[in-house]
Amino acid sequence: MLDEYRNILVPVDGSAQSKKTFDEAINIAKRNKGSLTLVTVIDTASFSGTTGGNSIPLMHEAKKNAQAIIEELEHHRMKEEQEVHLTSQIVAGNPKREIVELAEKLDTDLIVMGATGLGALSLLLVGSTTAYVVNQAPCNVMVVK
Repeated sequence: MLDEYRNILVPVDGSAQSKKTFDEAINIAKRNKGSLTLVTVIDTASFSGTTGGNSIPLMHEAKKNAQAIIEELEHHRMKEEQEVHLTSQIVAGNPKREIVELAEKLDTDLIVMGATGLGALSLLLVGSTTAYVVNQAPCNVMVVK
C-alpha cells in the first residue's frame, strides 16, 4: 500500500452513490495533498441496434448528460475545497475497460468508486463494473458503499 495517494481517479455515473464516492475521494485527496480526476464513461453498448444517423443525436445527448453529471459534482463541494486540484474527462466505450485504461494512462495511484451504479442490471450483478475494475486495475481500488 502506498503511503500517499496523489493521483486519484473517480468514476461517476450520476447516481446518489457517485456523490458519496466523490465526497470520500475529496477527503482522501485533502489528506494526501493529491489531485482528483472525475471520469464519466458513455456506455456505447446502449447505442447498439441504432443506425449511424440515429446514433449521432443519441451520442450528443449522452455527452450532454455526462457533462451535467460532472458539473453537478464539481459544484457540489469544490467551491469550498480549493486545495484539491480537480480535472474531469468524458470518455466513450465499455465503462469497465475505459476506467482501467484511463487509470493506466493517467498513472493513477488510487481509484475510488461506488459499489454499484445506476443500471438495474448492475444492481442484479452486484456491481459488475466495480468487480472488473477491482480485479484489473493497475492500482489500489477503494469501493465506497
